[in-house]
Amino acid sequence: MQRPTRSPAPAVTAPRAGLSLPASLAATAALAALTLAGCAAAERHVISKPYLYDPPSAETIFGEATFGTGASKEAIAGIKPPPPPHSGPLSLDECLEIARRVSPSLDSAQQGELGAMWDRWSSITEFLPTGSTSYSVTQHDKDNSVAQTVGRRQYGWQVSFSQPLFTGGRNVANYYLSQLGVAAAKIQTSQALEDLLLAVKQAYYSILATEKALDVAHTSVVNLQSHLAVAQNFYDVGMSPRNEVLQAEVELANAQLEESTQARNLEVNRARLNILLRRTHDAPLKIKDTLLYPRFPLTLERCLELGLSNNPEIKLGRNQVEAGARNVDMARSALYPQLMLTYSQSSVGSTPRAHGGWSSDSSQWDIAAVASWNFWEWGRAQAGVETSKVALNQAVDALQGLEDSATLEIASNYQTLMSAGRNIDTSAKAVASAAEDLRMVTERYQEQVATNTDVLDAQTRYSEAQYDYFSALYNYNLAWAGLERSLGQRVEPQAAPRSR
Repeated sequence: MQRPTRSPAPAVTAPRAGLSLPASLAATAALAALTLAGCAAAERHVISKPYLYDPPSAETIFGEATFGTGASKEAIAGIKPPPPPHSGPLSLDECLEIARRVSPSLDSAQQGELGAMWDRWSSITEFLPTGSTSYSVTQHDKDNSVAQTVGRRQYGWQVSFSQPLFTGGRNVANYYLSQLGVAAAKIQTSQALEDLLLAVKQAYYSILATEKALDVAHTSVVNLQSHLAVAQNFYDVGMSPRNEVLQAEVELANAQLEESTQARNLEVNRARLNILLRRTHDAPLKIKDTLLYPRFPLTLERCLELGLSNNPEIKLGRNQVEAGARNVDMARSALYPQLMLTYSQSSVGSTPRAHGGWSSDSSQWDIAAVASWNFWEWGRAQAGVETSKVALNQAVDALQGLEDSATLEIASNYQTLMSAGRNIDTSAKAVASAAEDLRMVTERYQEQVATNTDVLDAQTRYSEAQYDYFSALYNYNLAWAGLERSLGQRVEPQAAPRSR
């Protein structure tokens, strides 16, 4: 066995009070203390691959920088979000793809997946033999009988190996728990991805809905400005009272306030999407209009079937039930004896090489099979078993609660989707009727057959009908996105989208 180039800090036996420690030993101890006092830097690090590597899907630019074989910290620090694929309007799919690559939350979940793989490797090493070595320097008092026989300074070197043979099933249970940990990390990555996709869709649809609301508000302002001009002309020639002009001014001011509010909402929604895409909050952003009305291809029963099978939260709940069962096995291992095989070899002498190492007469070795069994602990091991059973029962109850919550969420999103679809058809007809009503009332007012109030009421009905239509369209698309999140998968329309 080769001597290591840097020996561990020697174990020093302190002399009696009044004696000074040799300077070389004090310097060695001080150096060891300074070496062990270091701490990890509070910055992003490159993660090494586990020996049994099951690579996560490194979709993020952060993951591409850290899931490899040695990206530098400078490269990690210089990570920048990729530019949009083109300068034109972004589609929903393009926004989703960009968000996948730049999301810190998704990267964090993938980092957790890599950490779970390292935990799995750690559990595998519990089956393998372990080795250790120690080197000691002991300074004896001159009056010590040992010092008079072998010298005041004594050196010792020991190497030992141990191999677990039977642990009552603890190592096996721990390995299966680590496997479940990897599976749970994958599910959590799926959760993070689904949450990210839903957040992007919500921000995207919010922008489109706000743009429509802003268009409606602007149209209302233009119409009321035109009506105010007509009312002012009628007043100027003495054909209408002053209060009609004042009413028109008030309604115009209200419409302008609504336009200003929608413009502010639009900027906020654009900032939300920009942040999800890791862009500056005020970066110019144009998106394609995808507020469509396709037919949803699945029935409620099929949605419930898919949701209870693929929903990430339910998958994680089932994982926790399995982990609870393994924890029961882990606790039961304390009821059984432990068997281990050990081997050790040591050498003691008065020189730093301990009399030349293993070839000297002072070297000795031994091998032993050690069985141990804590047969009486006042029920402590059994209490651990019962506690783990309680945790398992709680995991089963939690899974049932998750299934109930998922069922309610799927049913709610589905009914919202169906209701919004019916509202789209109804509100589309209402928009056409309100537009025709406004046209007729405006013409009648210009002929002084209708009143000023009739025009203002017709304008309000037209604006509300438009708001209702775009709101139903927005709720339909948003409920579709929420239903996809509940199902844990994307649902593609089977028929061509209906025209708006």
